[in-house]
Amino acid sequence: MRVSKVTDEHLKEVRQEVVNQGCTPDSFNIQKYLKSEGIELDDSTIRGRFAAMGEPLSGEKDTIRAKKTPIFQVGDIVESITDMYKFTKKGWQGEVIQIHNDTIEITGPDLPSPTVVPMAHFKKIGSKPKPEPKKEIKIEIKTKFDVPQELKDKVPAEEMFSNYVERAIDKRLALSLDLGKYPIAQGKQGTGKTYSFMYYSFKRGLPFFLYSMYEDFRLTKLFGDKTIVSGTIKFQESEFIRAIQNPSVILFDEINALSNANTFDFHALLANRELFIKDADDGKGKVYKIHKDCKIGFAQNPKSAKYIGGNIKASNFLGRCVFLTFPEFKEGELKKALEKKYPQMSKDDRDNFVKFYIAICQCIDQANIPVDISIRQLNNVIDLWLGGACLKDAIDDGLASILEAVSQPKSKESFIRIAQAVWKDLMPKTMANYLSMMMRRR
Repeated sequence: MRVSKVTDEHLKEVRQEVVNQGCTPDSFNIQKYLKSEGIELDDSTIRGRFAAMGEPLSGEKDTIRAKKTPIFQVGDIVESITDMYKFTKKGWQGEVIQIHNDTIEITGPDLPSPTVVPMAHFKKIGSKPKPEPKKEIKIEIKTKFDVPQELKDKVPAEEMFSNYVERAIDKRLALSLDLGKYPIAQGKQGTGKTYSFMYYSFKRGLPFFLYSMYEDFRLTKLFGDKTIVSGTIKFQESEFIRAIQNPSVILFDEINALSNANTFDFHALLANRELFIKDADDGKGKVYKIHKDCKIGFAQNPKSAKYIGGNIKASNFLGRCVFLTFPEFKEGELKKALEKKYPQMSKDDRDNFVKFYIAICQCIDQANIPVDISIRQLNNVIDLWLGGACLKDAIDDGLASILEAVSQPKSKESFIRIAQAVWKDLMPKTMANYLSMMMRRR
């Protein structure tokens, strides 16, 4: 390399070119550029020269910048205007995929991966066609229904849901019903299946009808039956006909208790939204059509040792439905529900009851005890305790004695030990004791 006298103006030009290439204008990069020209200066000399010129090495932010910096957008097609890199010979074309301060990230032919380059070495020659925006399809969901006055007393009352905790599964059920699907709510007892249908009815202002299934249940019998009037056989229509011919919510509970042979009428009802009843119209037969705003759903517990006798439905019935598995209540949901239902209780007492309930559920699962408990049993315990029973009796009568009902008396002791672990002293704690304690806390 040769050593040459470098003028101040040439040093400034080199500094500017370093900036144009997207590099930091420091003594190292300026020295590196000078070497490419065959000029050798040490970095201390470079710093001294700029100091002697009365300006910092990096220059002012507003004056040292890439010349004629073009403005790019993601998706622009650019062309190289220099031979800066071997893969970007003059005329090379690529696409901008990201933008930085003075650099752009490009991709294109012969690039193994996206590469960052100074934007001053490229010009825009076009833009990637933008895809047409997707048309948003909105499903109109009806929330106002023309319910006849004689059915309005079937709409669930607001006070039933004063302590209701809405969960994600409730919204999923509501969507299925709004869209006219036939949901099967499945899950353990006490996971809120039936109440979720009732909550939907309340929110939509729809009458609610619940029908419990059993092995020999016949759907046609719900429509009515023959009777004798003045010596003549007449067909007496039932309330079920009013339900299906008006906006309503109909829940067939324990659907897996129904024999598969008796599901065929449901096939026609769900497929055609109508059913022919041969005994109707005094034996002449009649087709009953389902109202367009009549919502139909089902509920079932999973078939297991705890639910002996349940029938697994055939595919030609299940294929007409959607399926929603209801999860057990989480700890936070339990605490929120108790806070709403029992605002007079202290937080510590609510926390203890939730802790007890969760421990009982874990014990049942680990020991394979053939019984399920739900939040209903927990509420029973609390109601008995607040009603004046001592805590031990409330636990025994409200929950633990269920094990004797299913011939598992030995397992009852484990429930009591769990209670003793939560409440260190299971002394007779009546409501009077509780109120006295609360007064002392004040």
